Amino acid sequence: MIAILRIFIRNFKNSTISFKEPLFTSSSNDISKYFTITFARSQGAGGQHVNTTDSKAIIRLASKNWYSSRGKWIPTKVFDNIMKNFNDKTAPFHKKFQFFTQSGDVLITSSTTRYRDKNLEECFNKFIKAVNECGAEKEDVSEETTKHWDKLKKRDNENRLKDKKQKKDKKAFRKKVSISDY
Repeated sequence: MIAILRIFIRNFKNSTISFKEPLFTSSSNDISKYFTITFARSQGAGGQHVNTTDSKAIIRLASKNWYSSRGKWIPTKVFDNIMKNFNDKTAPFHKKFQFFTQSGDVLITSSTTRYRDKNLEECFNKFIKAVNECGAEKEDVSEETTKHWDKLKKRDNENRLKDKKQKKDKKAFRKKVSISDY
């Protein structure tokens, strides 16, 4: 398990996004104390192997450990960007950290392979990828793009209202005519 955590740290340091702050301080070499790592039975095809081994990896980071990680082993700016994008209604879906539970914990599972070590490594890779994507700075949108989006929204709204009116007229035409209408 220590080897997997070393791979996690190495992958986190060699991530595609460049950070100005160090990812890990010298006092926090081992991050396993923050995660609760468990294994469970996988679901799906696999025959008897599925029923006998606990190959599904589950890592959980309690909400108090998540918030205490700010500035310790997750840079402050990245952590703040993750939380800002998560709470921002206008942020795209891929910028929202998708591993939060309703209680505020971080929960990641993997059961793609038969091997628990590979599934555990994949859980950490998912976490790294999500932190890198969600922690990146939000790109500024040009004024020209915003005007184009507004134009498209206006066009779509007009088409929606036109379709709505056509459906209303069609349903009104189907109505039975009675003598009292005249």
